[in-house]
Amino acid sequence: MLHHAGSVPRTPPRPPRGPRARVLAVTTACALLVTACGGSHDGRPAAKGVLTVSYEAAKARDVRDRDFLRQRRLAEQVADDLNGSLRLPHDIAVTGRSCPEGDFPDYDPETGRVTLCYGYVGEVRTMFEDADEGKAGKAGDAGDAGDAGDAGDRTAGVVTETLYHELAHALIDRLDLRFTGHEEDVADQFAAYRLIPRGAAGRAALRAAADNYAQYAADSEPSDDDPSDEHAPDAARSANYLCYLYGSAPGAGRKLVDGRRLTKDRAEQCQDEYRSLRRGWDALLAPHAAGR
Repeated sequence: MLHHAGSVPRTPPRPPRGPRARVLAVTTACALLVTACGGSHDGRPAAKGVLTVSYEAAKARDVRDRDFLRQRRLAEQVADDLNGSLRLPHDIAVTGRSCPEGDFPDYDPETGRVTLCYGYVGEVRTMFEDADEGKAGKAGDAGDAGDAGDAGDRTAGVVTETLYHELAHALIDRLDLRFTGHEEDVADQFAAYRLIPRGAAGRAALRAAADNYAQYAADSEPSDDDPSDEHAPDAARSANYLCYLYGSAPGAGRKLVDGRRLTKDRAEQCQDEYRSLRRGWDALLAPHAAGR
């Protein structure tokens, strides 16, 4: 199942996809992220935009999930991070709302808004709760439950990763960032770029997202596979996140190399992959850094 909606052109949410046998490696981010442009044409700093957070009224089925977001302040923390580190020429809004069933969070370039669907939060939490109840947290299993806290903590991690992913689309749009390759891959790399340097909490969030992608992949059917989809397969996205985690700290991440989601051969290039994505996003965002 698509964990995130893409950027333009938009496609409607699709039913669960099947796992693929071949994990696609996202190689050097410097090949994906090459240069950046933006700001005012006369060289002066662009007008200050703000990343805002709001919550619409929730339908009865979504009240618990809306309250979860408000209490955890996940969107507010992400907004504080980006508002404090970047100059935005235009406002970007993150809005929590009750979406039609089956919809996923997405970014709309026409409105400059990231929609965070309450129902998506509940879906992710249910998947982790079911994995816990079913004792599906054995080493290397899709759920990997128990490695990153309780179901609520892991859900918070996935939501935080989702917000960074969708806001990467917003930044690419609003800052007119230039890159090559697939935007969805670049957006995933942005989530890793912001989360891993946050230490244990950020690493746990990215690990939770990797585990959740693996859950979606395990729940999919081969007939659900869509070769024209702009997203990498869920299994590949899970492996990529494990690779970035391992590449950022090979000595501390040996358990991530399980031979299935992250193979020894792939792990050998993960340090270079992580360094490359950091260099790429550093270059993209440098002209827009706060204080310039």
